[in-house]
Amino acid sequence: MMFLCVVTALLGFAALSMGMSRHQRDVLGKALPAPTTKRVKLAGWALLAASWAAAIASDGAALGSVYWIGALTFGALIVAFSVTRLSR
Repeated sequence: MMFLCVVTALLGFAALSMGMSRHQRDVLGKALPAPTTKRVKLAGWALLAASWAAAIASDGAALGSVYWIGALTFGALIVAFSVTRLSR
């Protein structure tokens, strides 16, 4: 279940980064339309919430929240390094 938590956190941060016009231009070569950008951002937040739910379902509220923070850190680092690499 923690694997699901990490994967959804990673996908959530990837969606949130693609919700920014600068990252859209860097990675995709063009900016997405405003309604699509809004849906991508909403999907990113929903994935982060699903990640938290998976962590809580796995290990309870207290310990699951601590593991979730670790999953968020890992996901954010991977996405940050990937976007930096893809923008060059």
